[in-house]
Amino acid sequence: MNLVSHRIIPTALCLMLFTISPLFGEEKVKFKPSGFQLYYGSDPQVLDQLQKQFQPGQVVVIELRGLSKEQIQKLADQAHLVNAKLIAYLSVGELGQIEQQNFQQYLKRHASQTSLTDLTLRKNETFQSWHMDVSQPAWHDFLIQRVQQIYQQPVDGLFLDTIDSVDLYISNKAWTVPRRAQSVKAMVSLIREIKAVAPEKFIMQNRGLNLIGQSVFVGDATGVFVPGLNLQQTHPHNPDGLLWESAYTHTGDWIESKERAMMQIQKQGFTTVFTLSYTDTKADRKLFFQKSRAAGFIPAWGSSTSRLHLEPTESE
Repeated sequence: MNLVSHRIIPTALCLMLFTISPLFGEEKVKFKPSGFQLYYGSDPQVLDQLQKQFQPGQVVVIELRGLSKEQIQKLADQAHLVNAKLIAYLSVGELGQIEQQNFQQYLKRHASQTSLTDLTLRKNETFQSWHMDVSQPAWHDFLIQRVQQIYQQPVDGLFLDTIDSVDLYISNKAWTVPRRAQSVKAMVSLIREIKAVAPEKFIMQNRGLNLIGQSVFVGDATGVFVPGLNLQQTHPHNPDGLLWESAYTHTGDWIESKERAMMQIQKQGFTTVFTLSYTDTKADRKLFFQKSRAAGFIPAWGSSTSRLHLEPTESE
């Protein structure tokens, strides 16, 4: 027996295994957001320009309705090529005119005895949409179905809009405090349930700042506290991103306390805070970017909330 070769072969094998084993045990590098852009339109020229501007770490929000499968795939391919994330718009707290027909058909298919008026709180006259009660099973189930449908497209996550309908739940004097608390809890649960559908997807919550703390006060002069999302703590199904829309536009104790909370959220690093403001508001563009950068937030700027379907936001 050749003792030298007998000893060398295991040594070489060990070296080889030591060299390649990290490849098998190596964890996927976590995506770190560093940019933000939003465009709800379908203009081919704008879409081409948009994808040329994709950057590593960028989170790009698009509205799938109005886009062809080929357009979506092209955007997704470019995003993945540069390590950006392409996420799709979904209205959680409001029912828009485009989606209204789909929802009514959903109610008919499921033989629901619930009418649309049973599920709505009031109309959003600005966007001609209806604020919805997410505690109602029909709306909840419809949204989960929409999430599953959207995930059949090559997108990396969702942009959950109109979460601020929860503010109407909190202040709805036509409801008892326990009834208000029920809908507030339902919104927190729904956000986490959407994340749980596909935990690897990137979920960004827009607005809904009343939910971001450890607890939410529900009531008037008196009331109750219900558990919030608590974005300063880790949770497997909390959103990955939080958008502060119309940032640095308003003043007052409430928004200033939320700003401090968002700075702490950003500091903790479990949820990334993004900011967005507009030319047609009171916000000062230069100051907006300065404050956002100083706080570690990821900013974007648009001309108007009513023009997001016409032109993409800008990063500086």
